[in-house]
Amino acid sequence: MTCFPCWPNSASATPPSEDKIIPGNVTEPQKEELQNDNDDLGRPSKGEYARETGKKFLEVLDIAAKQIPVPGVDSVIEVVKSLVQMCEDSYATLKNANQLKNRIKHLTLVLVDELKGKKVEEIEERLRNDIRQLERDLKFIESKLTEIVKQNAILVILFRRLNEDKVQECVGRLGNALESFHFSRQIADADALEHLTKQIDTFFRQAVQELQESNKRIEQGITDVRAILNKRNQGDELNGSKPRRGVIPVAPEIFFGRDAIVDDFVCTLVSQKTTMARICLLGPGGMGKTSIARTVLNHSSVISHFGRENRVWVPCVKATSVSLLKDTLYESLGLSLNTGDPLRDILYDLESSASPIILLLDNFETPWNLLSHAEVLEILLQLAKLQHVALFVTMRSFEPPGDGIHWESTRLEAVDEEASACIYAEIHPAGSKEPELPSLLDEVGHMPLAVTLMARLGRKMGYMPAKLLELYKAAGTAVMHLGQDAQQSMDICIGLSIQSQPMINSPSAANLLNILALLPVGATLEALYQWWVSGDMSETAITLGLGPLLDTSLVERRADTYVVLPVIRRSTMHPWGQATTWPTKNARSLEEANIQGILLETTAADPDIIGALLILSEHQYETRPRLEVVQHALELSKESEDKKWYAEALYWNGRTLRGLAQFEEAIKQFHLARAAFLQVSEPKRAADALYWAGDTSGSTRSPNHQDVQKALAEFQSLDDPAGIAKCQMSLPSQWDAQSITTLTTTWEFCVSHNLLVEQADCTYSLTKTCINLGRFDEAKKWGLIALDAYTQISVGFNNTLGLVGQIFISLGDSDKAVDI
Repeated sequence: MTCFPCWPNSASATPPSEDKIIPGNVTEPQKEELQNDNDDLGRPSKGEYARETGKKFLEVLDIAAKQIPVPGVDSVIEVVKSLVQMCEDSYATLKNANQLKNRIKHLTLVLVDELKGKKVEEIEERLRNDIRQLERDLKFIESKLTEIVKQNAILVILFRRLNEDKVQECVGRLGNALESFHFSRQIADADALEHLTKQIDTFFRQAVQELQESNKRIEQGITDVRAILNKRNQGDELNGSKPRRGVIPVAPEIFFGRDAIVDDFVCTLVSQKTTMARICLLGPGGMGKTSIARTVLNHSSVISHFGRENRVWVPCVKATSVSLLKDTLYESLGLSLNTGDPLRDILYDLESSASPIILLLDNFETPWNLLSHAEVLEILLQLAKLQHVALFVTMRSFEPPGDGIHWESTRLEAVDEEASACIYAEIHPAGSKEPELPSLLDEVGHMPLAVTLMARLGRKMGYMPAKLLELYKAAGTAVMHLGQDAQQSMDICIGLSIQSQPMINSPSAANLLNILALLPVGATLEALYQWWVSGDMSETAITLGLGPLLDTSLVERRADTYVVLPVIRRSTMHPWGQATTWPTKNARSLEEANIQGILLETTAADPDIIGALLILSEHQYETRPRLEVVQHALELSKESEDKKWYAEALYWNGRTLRGLAQFEEAIKQFHLARAAFLQVSEPKRAADALYWAGDTSGSTRSPNHQDVQKALAEFQSLDDPAGIAKCQMSLPSQWDAQSITTLTTTWEFCVSHNLLVEQADCTYSLTKTCINLGRFDEAKKWGLIALDAYTQISVGFNNTLGLVGQIFISLGDSDKAVDI
């Protein structure tokens, strides 16, 4: 039986062309080929490579077909794969099989290329029909080729002509399919190749253009970098390769009353040649420590002595951790050395300097008050060891930092009256000649920041000192809020000390601050022990509380007396409308007997003592009215040179008598107070006394609404919204519908002018009026509004709560009343 070996594997063998097919089943191998057969064992022939490539080709087409959204296309590809395989099987037998295979591949390639990436709606129905017809034609060809492939190899050889005729018939059928599919005349291989060539050419040109532009940018960047490096090298040569220090803040433009201190500091800094100075500037926030430091560092003598680049400003306010302190020092020194140990880099830079350096640590209390105090101390001691480095520290404290450092420390106090007036006049010239300016400056204690903020407020709003003083007395430090940082808000500035770590660590410090804030003249330690030791406030608690207050400069020690500065007192004793009122009120209540005992023993007509007595009188009026304190204030004020104190004492005497239901006597005191206020040119306080006289008369048998009407006219002429609102609420004398209309209008007026206290009082009056008229649904609405309003100002809540409970009971909702 004759054998039919596979296609030769020799390197010299070549696959047959389409025109001349040599059947591998009948070709006898040459002897030489047989001899070399072992040498090429396992090496694929070019024909095998070609056939394998064809298979890979079909696999790729199969993947592409799955991305075509036309039903039937994937079926066509499957048939094509089968056909090509059949053609491969009959490749060496039928010369037309290769032709058929190539045409099928070409047809499929065109089909996939035409349809790839298209959406279903983008493919015409005619094209879909053509695809279905193509599928039928290919299946016909598949059936014919299947018959041929299934024949015995001997039959294929014997009936070769007949089988080739069958294949030729398939080729013809495929040609017709190709014609009907319109690909043969629509898309030619040459056109496709030309199109592909154009695409490649276009892509190449674009890529070349982008590459050229990119090269230009790179070349320009290299040029810029070279220029920067050259300039830096030149600068390093001029500066002796010194690091670029941080920017030194400029000296303040408005600077009065500190020249002597600046001159002392400058003299100390430039006079020491071997061991540089160790200066520490202490004091509360807002006193101008930073302004002095900026002025010193920009002084011509300091610049001449140290050189511009050897002045280093370190803003320690952002050093809220030890690592941030090191980073701040590192950045301020402008270091580039990085060994992974910032402190080592800092000390190396400072030690390697041949010239003296001044290192200014501003707001050093921020890192000094950290829990990791020992690490901060170690850094400070390391810096202090460098004899050629002058240290200048500013901080809120009573004592300088670090016991082992020999500081020349200065406790900064307020500026004098002349400097304070100059600061105000520089900012708000229009108000500098007003007679009330000295009183305003006295009230804020001549603290530079407080004076500055008041002047800015006056300039911004067009307020004169008299108006600013009135606002300050009514709202305290809340009026000095012009921004969201410590340089633009007095409360934020003071808050930095109140919220500092020493205050957080000492529970008794805040209570002690509230107590001392009630005493304008302060108290000695012996007096604190004598009068305040009770309950939780033991001698130990007082002692431990004083430490943090001194450490944060919230309290000053003047000889043996501990004093709270006027502005800090105002900030601590918030007016109505502030949620933090209650801690102060509670402190007053707890220590009222002690405070009263101290104040009643005083016989001197000191304005601070009278002021403290009147503060206590106000507290007693709001809690449990008593006459002893206010009448003592009245007696002392008669001897005071400032008659405003006498008018205030008369006024609070009247308020206390009203609270004790002694209405007739109270009205007399209010009229006396009005006359005293007019005598000292206080028209608004005079109008207020008249209002209280008229409002109090409503509780007598002969109410006098003329006083209220006259007070209303005076408040309107003075453009005082709070006074206007009070009078309008007092005028309705009947519980009728007209009263509801009047009070509603007044409430809208209070809302539009943001009058929190008057707004709450008005809703309370509306609630009571609606209850009296039996309009409980309206009463419930106004009662709930009143509850919310009184919650905001932290007073009057309990009375309103009872009123709202009464409303729910009247509405038959006893469960809700119980919940209320």
